[in-house]
Amino acid sequence: MKDFYLRFKGVYPGVNKAWQTDNGAENLGEFDEQLMREGIPHFFSYPHCPKINTYIERYNRTIQEEFIDNHLDLIHDKELFHKELSDYLIFYNTQRPHKSLALKSPIDYLISLRGMSQMSLTYIIS
Repeated sequence: MKDFYLRFKGVYPGVNKAWQTDNGAENLGEFDEQLMREGIPHFFSYPHCPKINTYIERYNRTIQEEFIDNHLDLIHDKELFHKELSDYLIFYNTQRPHKSLALKSPIDYLISLRGMSQMSLTYIIS
């Protein structure tokens, strides 16, 4: 999780004011210590309460239904599965229209709010 956080921090244009996770072991240890060093509060959701994390739960469902269920044949080839998932996530964030964002992709939505520029795309795609 620490690796993911550092990569996320490298491409996210905003400031991380807080971080919320579930209570999984991957969210403790080095990751939790990294957040403490940076002075970022780490909040934990209550166990068995998916309504607390509705946005992430909906995201997980979309990834399951649109990608994982359609790529089960790749699941045993970890390297290929991760490559295909990475390609899908780039599509998800840069091209796929989202109803909650007025049919814009997340990147287009952020650009329209002037939270990002087109130059940010080079960091995400390359």
